[in-house]
Amino acid sequence: MSDRSKKRGHKLISRRDFLKLGGLAAGSVAAGQLLLPELMAVPNRLVEDLKHGPGKETWINTVCGQCPAGCGLKIRRIDGVPVYVQGNPIFPTNKGGVCPMAHTSMEVLFNPDRVRGPLRHTGKVGADQWEELGWQEALSGLKTRLKRLVERGEGHRIALINGDSSPLVGRLARHFMQAVGSPNYFEDQRLGLSTVGPELTQGQALTPAPDLYNTRYVISFGANFLEEGANPIYYQNLFGQLRASDREHDFTLVQVDSRLNLTASNADRWIPIRPGTYGALALGLAYILIAERQYDEDFIFKHTTGFWPYRDAEGREQPGFEAFLRANYYPEQVSRITGVATSTIIQLGEELGALRPALALADDGARYATNGGFTQWAVHSLNALLGNFQKEGGLQFHLDTLDFSFPEPPTPTKAPGGIVPSKVGSGTGPPALFGEVSLHRFATEVAASEPGLIDTLLIIDSNPVYHARDRETLVQALQHIDQVVYLGLFVDETALHADLVLPDHSYLEKTDLSGPTGGLMFAHVGLQTPVVEKLFDTRQSGEVLLELGRAAVGGPAFPWPSYKALVTRQLQAVFDSGQGAVISETSDAQWLAFLKDRGWQSQQYSSFRAFRKILTKKGGWWNPLTIPLRPAEMYRTPSKKFEFISSVMARKLEVASRESAGNTAEARETLLRANHITARGEELLRPHYEAPHAAGMVEEFPLVLTTSELLTNRDGRGATQPSLLEVIGVQVSRYWQTWVDVNPDTGRQYGLVDHEPAWVESTNGRIRAQVRFYEGIHPGVVHIPRGLGHTHYGRFGTGIGSNTADVMENNFDALTGAPALNGTPVKVYRAESGA
Repeated sequence: MSDRSKKRGHKLISRRDFLKLGGLAAGSVAAGQLLLPELMAVPNRLVEDLKHGPGKETWINTVCGQCPAGCGLKIRRIDGVPVYVQGNPIFPTNKGGVCPMAHTSMEVLFNPDRVRGPLRHTGKVGADQWEELGWQEALSGLKTRLKRLVERGEGHRIALINGDSSPLVGRLARHFMQAVGSPNYFEDQRLGLSTVGPELTQGQALTPAPDLYNTRYVISFGANFLEEGANPIYYQNLFGQLRASDREHDFTLVQVDSRLNLTASNADRWIPIRPGTYGALALGLAYILIAERQYDEDFIFKHTTGFWPYRDAEGREQPGFEAFLRANYYPEQVSRITGVATSTIIQLGEELGALRPALALADDGARYATNGGFTQWAVHSLNALLGNFQKEGGLQFHLDTLDFSFPEPPTPTKAPGGIVPSKVGSGTGPPALFGEVSLHRFATEVAASEPGLIDTLLIIDSNPVYHARDRETLVQALQHIDQVVYLGLFVDETALHADLVLPDHSYLEKTDLSGPTGGLMFAHVGLQTPVVEKLFDTRQSGEVLLELGRAAVGGPAFPWPSYKALVTRQLQAVFDSGQGAVISETSDAQWLAFLKDRGWQSQQYSSFRAFRKILTKKGGWWNPLTIPLRPAEMYRTPSKKFEFISSVMARKLEVASRESAGNTAEARETLLRANHITARGEELLRPHYEAPHAAGMVEEFPLVLTTSELLTNRDGRGATQPSLLEVIGVQVSRYWQTWVDVNPDTGRQYGLVDHEPAWVESTNGRIRAQVRFYEGIHPGVVHIPRGLGHTHYGRFGTGIGSNTADVMENNFDALTGAPALNGTPVKVYRAESGA
């Protein structure tokens, strides 16, 4: 044992020995993980408890914090020491199922590379050199700094990047930034769900919930919902129900994707497609519905505008959406764009019209592209043709009535001159019409400015340096910020550039909440309960935000004595709503509906105290009977209807043009060109196909790169957990390495050899990967999973595999500003020839 380990009061023991102490036999499948001889840092007191305690077994419910899904868990403890994780069978989002990352949670809790106390950077920029601090010393200077900025009217020089998956931490972080008077709040991309389709057509950023259980036919445009997305375990459970033999009607899933992924392999049919052309196919299917009069004429007549010919603002007659589709998206044209056979397009369109209710989904492969927003617009319009809104088996839109109001913060002291600064990055590059200022644009402006534009940057549980496609700019921006404070569990690539590291609890040591989650057919809240006292000198990031907020602004804006009290306040709002019920074996949707229809309420509790006690025991609350939006609430457009000619797009273009150069024709043209949008005139206001944009030359980089997350790693956080690295590619027999999927014909064309190393190169750089010949990928397309290639992420994650960000072009969705994780032109060649 090292001197440092002795000082910390913990032992480095093997996982095998730890599991033996916990009463789990080595090699047992029940352990939920591979038993490799990797080290775990277990405090001495816990080791002694396991060695000499009575061996008392207890179970406690909590919520997983390994990703934003927030699955319900049951944790087995021996003498108060957590030793095993399994799913909570009554939790509504996962029903007892969990992913590999949940099973390896102990490898986070007891990870030997966790930061165990506050650290101050002492070495050169980017060097892994630190000195240990106490919390009082770590926070005193930071509090003084923030308070001084606020009092001088310079609160806008504070910025915050939030990657914490807790919705409550997100609300607190936004409130904190509002209170200090700063617009510079940024959120990790993995936390958001896209709402661009409803915003363009219905005038509001709604998140629809697909009613998959009651539909008969689903066509998925790149939505790999069994493996990626917000909650894959929920969809895996639901998919099992859809395949049950006792269902009243059949369920058909058609997966449109450039690769045979987990969802495609479980679908009834896989339709290979060229990356970035999903929107064209959606419009082609809309053409078939219209041509064969299979659309919902009643819905179109009552609830939409722009479908039939109309006169524009200048009195000129314009073709409606129906005529626009007939002229531009006939099957032969769509086939040339997508590579999907004309006969297949016709067949899919006819099936959509005949097998009702039918649904169209778009996410993941279709969403994360330079034209992802246009694709979602097209797919949402396809659902409108099917009349799918507020209909069983269609898309549901619900009211969210669970949140409480944060206190109104004091009016921030005005900046010198009385000018309210705009968000840093607003003037850098073209704005995303339906998205926030991106972190890339923020970094670009900070890097190009003199040091001091941003004085203090708080980063909560996010690793933007690892994910950046333009890493040099981001690192330069961090160097131009006087004080970078990182709140997280590990010294990762981003923390390495921080001045101060404030260690967070692991989720097994926290009190927090998960949910409600958008896109589900019910509302729910999960309670994260500490299953063990904190092991090290750590503090929850929400607690730190409260303390900093009180110091910088004052107590009235942050009246809660602790973050736990804030959690209690949110639970009080749930209780006060009078809706739903604490989850239990008997609280199914049918029973709650029975009670509601008769004006009764589930009487599991008579007071908030009783409600909190039962909820803590069970692990969560849910409401399957959420309040649907009324027709008058569905559409916030000028017409009060669904718009096939988007007034929202017209208004966004006008505002963006005016802000950049006075709303002139030249300003609009410049804006459209900068965003690589080719449509003009009325076509720009209709759902239409925009070809994907890429900087790479086709002649030099003839292949198209696609990427995805894995259940065994998600966005790369799992790389600190050796069991996950051991099984990261278990479904394709790849471990501890990055691989590239290549169609065998494509591979042989470029001289590649299966199982041999190769270079994948773009205009942005090159990475090394092992070739995997795979017939389930479109010719001309290659695929690499994201999440490996860390350069600084503890002893297990550092130096394993390659980082896909190093080869992806730094492109973004023209409408939403989301990163284009798919579509980079690349070339692939044997490593020996390019080493």
